[in-house]
Amino acid sequence: MTLKRLLLAITAVVAVAGLYSWWQGAERQKTAETTAWAGQELERGPRSVLVVTVDTTRADRLQPYGAENVATPHLQELARQGVLFQHAYSVSPITLVAHTSIFSGLYPPQHGVRNNGIHYVPEEIPTLAEELAEEGYRTAAFVSAAVLEKRYGLDQGFELYDDDLSQGGNRRSPRMVPDRPAGITVDSALGWLNGLGDEEPFFAWVHFYDPHAVYSPPPPFRDLYRERLYDGEIAYMDQQIGRLLEHPRLRADQDLVVTVLGDHGESLGEHGEQTHAILAYDSTLRIPWILRTSGGPRGVTFNEPVSQVDLVPTLYDILGLEIPDELPGRSVWGVGKTLPRDRPVLYSETYLPYYTYGWAKLKVLRKGFWKYIEAPTPELYDLKRDPSELSSQIEHSPGEAHDLARDLRELLESMGDAERETSLALDSEAADKLRSLGYLAVSSQVSEQQDRPDPKDMVDLHVGLERARQLLRDRLFAQAERQLRSVLQRDPNNLAALVELATAYDHQGKVDEGVAVVEQALALDPNNPRLHLQLAGFEAQRGDREQSVRLCEAALELDPRFIEAKIQKGIYLHQMRRFAESRDALRAALEEHPEHPRLNAFYARLVEARTGRLEAAKKRLEEALARDPFLVAGYRILGEVQNRLGDAQGAVDTYRAGLEHIPDDPDLHARLGLLLADLGGGTETERHLSEAIRLSPVFRADLHAARGGWLAEHGRLEEAQLEYEKVLEMEPDHPGARNNRAVAYYQTGRQEEAIAELEAVIARFPEHADSYNNLAAIAIHRRDWKTVERRARQALDRDPTMAEAWNNLGVGLEEQNDADGAEAAYRKALELTAEYWQARFNLGVLLRKSRRHQEAEASFQQVLERVPTLSDAHLELADLYAGPLEDVAAARVHWNAVLRSAPGHPRAEELRRRLVDTAPVGP
Repeated sequence: MTLKRLLLAITAVVAVAGLYSWWQGAERQKTAETTAWAGQELERGPRSVLVVTVDTTRADRLQPYGAENVATPHLQELARQGVLFQHAYSVSPITLVAHTSIFSGLYPPQHGVRNNGIHYVPEEIPTLAEELAEEGYRTAAFVSAAVLEKRYGLDQGFELYDDDLSQGGNRRSPRMVPDRPAGITVDSALGWLNGLGDEEPFFAWVHFYDPHAVYSPPPPFRDLYRERLYDGEIAYMDQQIGRLLEHPRLRADQDLVVTVLGDHGESLGEHGEQTHAILAYDSTLRIPWILRTSGGPRGVTFNEPVSQVDLVPTLYDILGLEIPDELPGRSVWGVGKTLPRDRPVLYSETYLPYYTYGWAKLKVLRKGFWKYIEAPTPELYDLKRDPSELSSQIEHSPGEAHDLARDLRELLESMGDAERETSLALDSEAADKLRSLGYLAVSSQVSEQQDRPDPKDMVDLHVGLERARQLLRDRLFAQAERQLRSVLQRDPNNLAALVELATAYDHQGKVDEGVAVVEQALALDPNNPRLHLQLAGFEAQRGDREQSVRLCEAALELDPRFIEAKIQKGIYLHQMRRFAESRDALRAALEEHPEHPRLNAFYARLVEARTGRLEAAKKRLEEALARDPFLVAGYRILGEVQNRLGDAQGAVDTYRAGLEHIPDDPDLHARLGLLLADLGGGTETERHLSEAIRLSPVFRADLHAARGGWLAEHGRLEEAQLEYEKVLEMEPDHPGARNNRAVAYYQTGRQEEAIAELEAVIARFPEHADSYNNLAAIAIHRRDWKTVERRARQALDRDPTMAEAWNNLGVGLEEQNDADGAEAAYRKALELTAEYWQARFNLGVLLRKSRRHQEAEASFQQVLERVPTLSDAHLELADLYAGPLEDVAAARVHWNAVLRSAPGHPRAEELRRRLVDTAPVGP
């Protein structure tokens, strides 16, 4: 017995004595070195193993199970070469729970994983991969969905656990990468197989997620199954299974074991459930299972009920390994076409209704073809007569059926409820991925209460909650709030609805309402670390960051692995200017999670960038984004760092790249729009500012003011005024809006009103640099050079990084014959903003006046690189070439450019005449 097996035998004492006696009640079929299948001798011993798990796949949608309108030829051929289990059942219609049982051979009460996202596989639970690795097998797993990422513990025993969903994973969701299509997963598996030695035994697990909602098969399956996209996903998956099985190593290995096994099915509307996990009917619990072994039976259909927990003992049997006593399942490989009559009951469950909504748990026992569902209103079905589970025999057959239901209920009651459980908190990234896959993992511990609702009576509320989640994904927060309130009117203690309602409030800036809802949720689930963190966010918005830190610490006491709480604690400490504590908290987190992308992004911002190590921060951020190209915070912070490094164009490119991955992030649109506005961008500026305003959950005065400024610069003064009025209606003293309104006054000829407005802003906000600089700009047009200099210097006293003010100062000094001071001012403006072409043009004019003709030429050429159609720059260059630089041919190029870009230019007639006079004379 391995150390893990010994630990499990010692520590995994769960209150399931009654059920365990049923699991052990029938004597296990012991096998010798050879065993028989219907009289056929079968050899046991080492051989390579390929396990393919097909997610969310109904058996009745596969050709070997009788489907006639879904093409699954590769599974059909596999069944022809092996054994098909006609009545195979999942332990749970939940991906992580089912896969944990598949690879541990244990039922959920033994391994402790009861739901996606909030539970993980304990280290002391032995897995098939660990056992085979100890036997010298090469081991690798290739999974296709976020619910099976390493964080959930199924990587135990695998030398390679490929859960990289970044390649090809954007087929379903533009916001994140929660899964990847079968073709990408097969590519990865084939690459690993290519690297194996010819004689190396291997165990490979390949997981396909494609039939999971949202159904979106690739061409040509999208067209072939246009009205049946779920079936199209299955047909596509079958194609890729066939592609996998064609690998030379798999075709040549005469001793290879291949098995294809479902994790659960899909309701597709049966019993009112569209997908899975809420109810416990066989639309989601019946699964496909096909097993092919060299030398094994061919074309056999196995008709007795079997469970996912039978896979591990079956493989141990085939491989000649001892079957551990604690495994509840049976080897179905060498026991004949039927299992013994004393076959124990099979167990299934779904706890998702309990953990997600606070509804009742559903537990299932099967005895032969009788199925009992323990629920507030229990059910009993005779599956031979009623395979669709339409008529509960408890209601219609009170005699023998009633007695059987009583016996099975007592058996379940003997289990008690003190079951093994290992839980963890989710960071925001993991929670978003689960939500995008249709799961909302809310709680690991739900407060005890009597009379929990029966999930079958609440399915319509589940549908309403799914609708609310879609509204949240589409950023329709007000509509999501209404939908969630409707759910809570009927089910006021629905934990998932409360959590989602708090999210809707958060995005709408409704802080007090959000606090009340989270506190209500905490009363139901006081030990939920994620709720403590959600409350910390609201308290930070209230300004109580001390309380936010305490709530982060409370979350970490409940779950020391909660990365998001570690990050947020560092952020709140930084906001309180407790920089050393923030640094230490983030460093400690990095020691535990050195490659976590979001953690690295905030370390770059709060530690490296804050202390001036900008290049180190930039490198760390680029590495984080390489690991997670959907990390929105990474793009935001990298753009900030690039801006500080003087690489404004790099920041623009970063924000654009972020929007390619996360196209509806309001902050990325805002950052890009504001930066483009500073750089004098064109229509792209308005588009991003408008998108940021549309997507932002709260009023952003800075965005409206910036949009107004852009509109004013482009002559759309009435629209600009409307933007300023919106700002001033919300914030009557907003200095940016008042400043920009003054600019609009000036541009419409209301000069005195503009000056009065700017002076009023200065009186109210004496440090508002823009207002001083705009007074300098007005003074330029009035040719009041001393006022220009005075106002520009006042602006620079308040903001020495204002390139526009340096340019205006240069104009004022130049007009007062201070050429050296003017040149220094222009060059300072360009040092601050290299793209500021107005300052470069003014510098070129000053250099031309100073007879520094070649420097002036270079300056004007740089202007044209930025603004190719600027007629004044073309004219300056033409005059230089026609005069001191003596290059008439070059002068003609620029005269023509002026006439193309500005045919009505005041000097147009003169230029045409000069072009005629200097025309080349023919031979």
